[in-house]
Amino acid sequence: MAEPDPLLFYETHYDLIGQWMPLRCDNVVLGGPARRICRFCGKTAPDVTFKKVAHAIPEALGNRGVVSLYECDACNTLFGEGIENDLGNWTKPLRTFARIRGKSGVPTLKRGGDTGWRIEPDDNGFQIKNYEDDPVMVVDHEAKRLHFTLKRDPFTPVAVLKALMKIGLTLMPEAEIGNFAHALAWIRLTDHNIGFAEKAPVFYQFQPGPMPNDRIVALLLRRKSGVEGVPYAFLVLGYGNEVFQVPLPSAAHDQAINGKLVTLSVFPVPGGSDPALYGPPGRKTLDLTGRDIVRGEVVPLTVGFENAIPVEPAA
Repeated sequence: MAEPDPLLFYETHYDLIGQWMPLRCDNVVLGGPARRICRFCGKTAPDVTFKKVAHAIPEALGNRGVVSLYECDACNTLFGEGIENDLGNWTKPLRTFARIRGKSGVPTLKRGGDTGWRIEPDDNGFQIKNYEDDPVMVVDHEAKRLHFTLKRDPFTPVAVLKALMKIGLTLMPEAEIGNFAHALAWIRLTDHNIGFAEKAPVFYQFQPGPMPNDRIVALLLRRKSGVEGVPYAFLVLGYGNEVFQVPLPSAAHDQAINGKLVTLSVFPVPGGSDPALYGPPGRKTLDLTGRDIVRGEVVPLTVGFENAIPVEPAA
């Protein structure tokens, strides 16, 4: 039996209700100048203020210009010090290698200490310090490959899931946001033991090869009227080499599929580098519902090179 056509699946099951492809220099403002009400806590002035710049997609992922006018300062601080910090820690290793420039530039990876390994971006690529007794990198000269064993900073998986959902709920059109009241309340909870999205698999795609590091792609998909048996809404978020397809649960519209096995195609991502040269995209499903802090999670990464030039160590 032939595999179902993913593009046809989404064309027949979902409508595209939002699309953003900003470059770092673009400015996009969500919301209007009317009386400002925080989308996440429901408060307005004078109970809350709206003085801070609220980024619809965290700056750590390379976003500078897409901001919202409906996130109050208190929620901005809550998310920035909480779930968005977990998202930053979780995404940091591959953001570094994709050279994604966040608020403080491209992040440096390091073990710590005076003799720990270090991977630091510069104008020409990366400066890598590697030690035999604590290697972060193994060189395969014959295959012309560098095999890295990176580690994530501490994170809580469900906090990462909340942060990804928060991006989708920030981008969600005002006419739709009422369908996500339970999700909005859940992502604000600092007690991650309180459940809501018990089964919320995130589809992950890695596009190998050189990819633009100055553009983010965000799409919102909503189930077509009259269609049943599939989740109500998704966020598709791509930057660098990584693409995430994140479910946006609606308590009102997803009741019919609760507890049922749902078969989905992964959203077909256009573009990417030459698969004949760099290989096909890698795909897997992520379970980000864990509620315990994860420390030292290993992230394997293989990078190709053309030439190795021996350099005498500095005296």
